[in-house]
Amino acid sequence: MGGDANLAELDREVRRYVYEEIIERATVPGAAFVARGLGLAVDAVSASFRRLQDAHILVLQEGNAEILMAPPFSAVPTPFVVDIGGRSWWGNCIWDAMGIAAMVREDAAITTGCGDCNDAIMVRIEGGEARLAAGDAVIHFSIPARKWWDNIKFT
Repeated sequence: MGGDANLAELDREVRRYVYEEIIERATVPGAAFVARGLGLAVDAVSASFRRLQDAHILVLQEGNAEILMAPPFSAVPTPFVVDIGGRSWWGNCIWDAMGIAAMVREDAAITTGCGDCNDAIMVRIEGGEARLAAGDAVIHFSIPARKWWDNIKFT
């Protein structure tokens, strides 16, 4: 295997490990944790994180090579809390919050607030179907999906 093929395989393994850890432990792992888990140097994992960011798979924090977002998961608190089977994650937006339920493949309760008035909203995902727990709501995407990566931290 050539160098590029080896890097692609490394990136697939790092990506797999990151997502498995997020789902299993409900926390986004840092480069040092991933390096220990995979028996790699931290620099190799940090370089992989940067390549995965360039490929729009991860979003890194400003000023370091740690993960800010592993879509649909957020490493930092957001207004989109997803509770599944005693574990909780933060989604980057309502779309990502519903994506977490789809990835984990279990019923979920998503708690958020109205973007207009901040009234509490709960969405339940049961049997793969989303329902509002009470009331009415509209999901609004102010930026077209094709432009999300223009400024993914904003969208």
